Amino acid sequence: MNDPLLKTSRCRWISVPGAADARGQINFLAFDQKLGFTPRRLFWLHHIAPGQWRGRHGHRESHLVTLILNGACTVHLDDGRTKETVVLDDPSKALHIGPLVWHELTDFAAETVVLVIASTLYDEGEYLRDYEAFKRAATGRPA
Repeated sequence: MNDPLLKTSRCRWISVPGAADARGQINFLAFDQKLGFTPRRLFWLHHIAPGQWRGRHGHRESHLVTLILNGACTVHLDDGRTKETVVLDDPSKALHIGPLVWHELTDFAAETVVLVIASTLYDEGEYLRDYEAFKRAATGRPA
């Protein structure tokens, strides 16, 4: 994979190994040090209505590895200082989104399926859903 380094801090691309033959392709991701955390939760997005978005929040502590399983979408990243937009459209690469990164998924192609591997169990208190509160937390400014 020759993706450029991401400008958004606490984010990186992960190459997802795989193989292909006449029958098709297979990709796999081991839950090892390449992931950077021990997975605690899996969830997937699918049947997203046209024009809708997902995410639009940050996490205090969670790490997320986001993979496109089918289709494509746009991911908007913001670490409180740098904003960046990337496209998920290749099952052989995953996007690691670290803590204190605002992320929003948009522009879902028909039949898109997104898998997310999370380092934490669901906890509403772990979410930063107000953008100004997120920016204060991400840049270390007091509330």
